[in-house]
Parts: sequence; structure tokens; C-alpha cells
Amino acid sequence: MTARMEGPVVSEEMRRFEEIDAAFPDIGGEMIDGEIRIDAVASSARGQMVLAVASQLMPGWCVMTEVDTVYGGWHGRTLLRPDVSVAGPSYRGTRLKQFPADELLLVAEVVSESNPENDLDRKVGKYAVAGIPYYLVVNPVKGVCLLHSEPVGERYRAVRESEFGEPVPVGEPIGTVLDTTALYAY
Repeated sequence: MTARMEGPVVSEEMRRFEEIDAAFPDIGGEMIDGEIRIDAVASSARGQMVLAVASQLMPGWCVMTEVDTVYGGWHGRTLLRPDVSVAGPSYRGTRLKQFPADELLLVAEVVSESNPENDLDRKVGKYAVAGIPYYLVVNPVKGVCLLHSEPVGERYRAVRESEFGEPVPVGEPIGTVLDTTALYAY
């Protein structure tokens, strides 16, 4: 797979988001359906869980964190920065300013205590409509992982729940089993 070089749709909301994002580059913000969300609290516990997932996928794949992710079907009203994004190994070393969501194989989000509905509800539909084969939700509030698969429209047909400490099998093309023993509840 190769990245499509056509530009994403740029709406007035996206222009406004880009201005705010440029003014505050150290704060991780996202835009969902024109609504800007800023997660001003970064926790080391959350960061450790991001690394625990990402490190298991790095040997065979292009693994990115907090990469600007866009999709034409979001109509310029959504820009997401998944905690972990996985693309084919040919993307290693990529310097794309914005990464096309439909080129991703898996995205993972560690649920925020302050705003869990974004990761548990709103992003499910966004990632599914972009056709991302796997969406992993690491939920330290409940101590579980949810692996969404088989995207259809704005939903995933299958969801597998695993408690922290249980393995999370990810199908092809990734074809691995994620170890969740390093994950813990808040």
C-alpha cells in the first residue's frame, strides 16, 4: 500500500483547528465532527500503556503515536490522533504531515478518565467508516481491552473483550497476540 497524495477536504472547522493546534503545539488536541477536544492532562500511567501496546507491534510494522489522521469521508470535520497507529512496514520513515486513515491496519486508544465517550463511542464510528480493520480500546477505567474488527459502515461487526492480563489475538494481516499483563486499571 502507498499513501494517497491527494489533499484532505479542508473546511472552516479544520482551518480553525489548525490555528489553535499551531498556537499550542504541546497540547494534544483532536477534532471530531467540528468539535475541538483538548486533553490537557497527560498521565505517565496512560503513556506507559501506550508504550506497552506500541512496543509489541514495532518489530514488524510502521508504528506511530499521535499522528495526524485524516479521511476524506470525514469531510474535513474530523482530525484524530490515535494513541497508536499501525501501518504496513513500507511506511517506516514516512514524513507525511497527515496520514490517511484508510491506509492504517490498526489504531489503539487508551481511554481517558475525563472523556471516555470519545474512545468508547464516537471514535468507533469514525475508524469503522474509514475502513480501519482493527480498533483496540485499552480501558484502564474498567481493566479491559476491546478489540473491534470487521468494519461495516459506521460500526464494527465484531468486538472481543479481554480483561487485563488476558491475551488479545489480532487477526491478519497483523497476525499477533498482544500481551496485556503490563496494563493496569486506574
